[in-house]
Amino acid sequence: MYTDEMIAVQEAWGKQGLFLMRELLSFMGAFARAPELKEHERANLGMLLTASARSSESAFLLMIYGQLWDAEVVVRSVFEASLKFAFIVQNREDFSQRFKEYTKDQFELALMKDDQKARDLLANLRDPEADQWRPIRDLVLPDAKRDELRARYDKPTRRAMETRWGYVGILESLSRSGDPFYKGFSGLSYSYSVASHIQHADYSGVSIAMDRETRSPERRDSAHMAHLVRLISDCFTCFELRLRAAYRFAGCDKTPLNEVAVKIEEFRASMNTAHERWMEIEYGSSPIYPGCKTE
Repeated sequence: MYTDEMIAVQEAWGKQGLFLMRELLSFMGAFARAPELKEHERANLGMLLTASARSSESAFLLMIYGQLWDAEVVVRSVFEASLKFAFIVQNREDFSQRFKEYTKDQFELALMKDDQKARDLLANLRDPEADQWRPIRDLVLPDAKRDELRARYDKPTRRAMETRWGYVGILESLSRSGDPFYKGFSGLSYSYSVASHIQHADYSGVSIAMDRETRSPERRDSAHMAHLVRLISDCFTCFELRLRAAYRFAGCDKTPLNEVAVKIEEFRASMNTAHERWMEIEYGSSPIYPGCKTE
């Protein structure tokens, strides 16, 4: 379907992005060593940062092989993890409460959901006591624990928590907080929305990929390469968000951020031709739009 040249270029750019991301991850060490963090805070935030990095790497591997629609769904996870991290460390005043909500309250809400799903599954099995279903039975909470959680998290509380910690809820909270660091962040909802359509396989999600395949080879190929560049750029946008939010929260020396920004911008600039070509083919012009940056 795609030319050998396209395959070679997407592989090269995907690998460059992967290796650059691995190189830049070391800059997060300053935050990991920050004395302001308690050990349990360091460990739990480290898990969230690791999840972001792991999903970023998975997305790059999919891009290398041209699986951009699947990469879109994985990048959605990167956006969500990055926004949650930024939300938790936005400021000192709200840190303890948000950290508790993320590591304790949301975890217990997940236990409640898993408990109900496990009960529903076991109720529909011929032999729910069979050994093969032990992993599912282990998800069922003791009645006392279940009642305790239900009392602590009634429906209004659960609904409010889910809204507050949903992607849109976090995005709105950050963008409307008056914090200049997050000014204009509501624009991050677009890519997430596209990925949601794909993940949920609604009509928009299943038709968008087929629409591209029905275009002329020139339009199809230019859109594919521009899509690739946007996904790569999104991964680095998320990384810079996490890094800058981390440095600001921990009071790290911000000098290294300039080096990171230069490396990322140089890489983005090397791929500008893909976006320019797509704009020229689709619209007869090739403007270059500067990427959205955090300060």
